[in-house]
Amino acid sequence: MLQSQNPDNKDSLAMDNPITSLLPFAYRAPKPRKRGLNYVRGPALLGHALQDTLQTYGPHIDVLKLSGHQASLSSEAAVLAAIAACKDNEVAVAIGNPVIDVALSGGHSTYAAVIAQLARWCVDIVEISLIARSIDEEDLSLAIAIAKDHGVQVFAEIGVDFAHTRSEDHELFVRRRARLAATALEVGATHVLLESEGLTENRAGEAFRWDAIEGIVGGLDPARVIFEADDQDVMSRLIDIFGPRANLMVDSSRIEKVEAARRGFGPSQFLWGKVATLGPAE
Repeated sequence: MLQSQNPDNKDSLAMDNPITSLLPFAYRAPKPRKRGLNYVRGPALLGHALQDTLQTYGPHIDVLKLSGHQASLSSEAAVLAAIAACKDNEVAVAIGNPVIDVALSGGHSTYAAVIAQLARWCVDIVEISLIARSIDEEDLSLAIAIAKDHGVQVFAEIGVDFAHTRSEDHELFVRRRARLAATALEVGATHVLLESEGLTENRAGEAFRWDAIEGIVGGLDPARVIFEADDQDVMSRLIDIFGPRANLMVDSSRIEKVEAARRGFGPSQFLWGKVATLGPAE
């Protein structure tokens, strides 16, 4: 998808900021990465806001998701400029809900036409939500095949709740969701994205559902799972359990926190000094 501009496999930020090389941070592999992906929800505004985000945090962003209806309600010139800026910073581009949700609701022809247009724009990834839309295995397989035929990769979003819906503990259907996640990978999705809603987000003071997380994705290859993890204690716990190469999705306002967590010195104190990565031999 993206070609390495760092053949020596050196820590990419250490090449850009001398302070990084002086501090005892855990090693972070350079882009393009296959593990330890930061899937970042882009800023609410395109243009200068996105340019500033990429200039400041480009080494930490693997995939940037154009948020909301940016791909459908912004001008084409603005969208193309955003995509070009991402590519200039070795950042892949993804588009998901609500654009893909609405496209799926339009049926085969609408969805295929939207995918074809995104491919012409050189979008790398589409996110298909299996919670924002009720879809069975047959149509999921077809939707993934259509995207792949256009050279577009697929992240399949799975979870228990969406957009502030609320499921009780006896309504989670963990085994069904685990089977659907496995099927998505079997039929061609590159990754499963675990939505945090109802698991570690909007729990109204109730305990996080770590057991449901384990039940849904615990049997999958961790390299092919992306966890939504905006909360700093959640991202730190996921790195604690799955290691610093866990794939995480965060908002653009959380990039610095997630990168600090991966390197072992923040944001949650229980992770400080705990992360260990061997890195390349010196």
